[in-house]
Amino acid sequence: MKSDKIFALFLASYISLALLGKFAFRSYLDELNLGALLYALMFSLMLFLGYNVEKKFNLPFERTYVYLTLSILVSSAAGILGVVVALAVLLLGMLILRRTSYKYYKYAYYVGIALVVALPLLAMFKGVIPILNPQTRYSDLKDLYLASAIFASFLLAYKPSLIIFLLGEAFAVVSTFRSNALMIFLTYLFRAEKKELKRLLIIGVPLVGLVFLVRFYATKSVYSVWKLGFAQSLAYRAGFSYMVYEKLFSLAMPVGNFGLLLNPNAREYVAALFGKTDNYTYTIFGQPAYDLGIFGLFEAFIVGLALSDSEKSSMFKALSLTFLILAIETGFDALNFGILMGSAYFALLANKNVANLGGKMG
Repeated sequence: MKSDKIFALFLASYISLALLGKFAFRSYLDELNLGALLYALMFSLMLFLGYNVEKKFNLPFERTYVYLTLSILVSSAAGILGVVVALAVLLLGMLILRRTSYKYYKYAYYVGIALVVALPLLAMFKGVIPILNPQTRYSDLKDLYLASAIFASFLLAYKPSLIIFLLGEAFAVVSTFRSNALMIFLTYLFRAEKKELKRLLIIGVPLVGLVFLVRFYATKSVYSVWKLGFAQSLAYRAGFSYMVYEKLFSLAMPVGNFGLLLNPNAREYVAALFGKTDNYTYTIFGQPAYDLGIFGLFEAFIVGLALSDSEKSSMFKALSLTFLILAIETGFDALNFGILMGSAYFALLANKNVANLGGKMG
């Protein structure tokens, strides 16, 4: 299945759940903003237009270095984690372009495995064990669990492995972060061979479901007033993030207040707009609307084009599609946007190398 169809399925499912949450909890989540809904639909259309334009018209302009520039600029804004992740994407690109010898592939792979294991163990050693103490999931050291999940996804995109998958998901359960579990699951899902899919679904779906349950009970233990059931909480969460997007839309139209994409603490910044100190997710529409206003629709076109270009490499297709799907609810930040642009850059570069090699052989 093509990336646009997979993404459209997830996007439509999220919007439906968000609207359900908005209507079911409208006394808490305010009335539906029709202008924001129209913007969200236009953004979606522009993204799919960007995805399909290259296939229809074979765009002549050079965009490789546009992706590279955006990847470096935006990823570096995410702080030390962004820099490390950018270097990891660079290493993945070098591996797929075969610019290093096999032994270096092996060393890099082993370093990746070490990071997947060592980073969350360091957090646990420091007492950040959210599954046992839910309050610690708000510690700055929670990013060690996120970094572990990202490196597990990179390893799975490079070479699917059930052991890496289980390791990554085990730490995702401990972290209680649903996005970590989904990141690892989706990367493996999009990269696995057909013969692995049945085993992945049998093992992976219950593990992801477990993380959702753990997160639900962690929320109940932290917020004593939480009265919603499991299914209700999913609709409320989707509706809440969508409400945050509506707020950003109202604040930024028509020309934007650029302040999110290059902000290393984007979700804290958004929460501060509500007078809170938490981390607020804001959907895939929130950052373009707030940063660029109506011009955020052009960002949608670039994102769609990048998704299409990343399909030229199965490894980078899995990465870009995974992080784009995660951004549907969490919103674009420096990290996931940088990974998406970096994936498009190296996929295009790999495709050009293959084409040049084919020409020489011909």
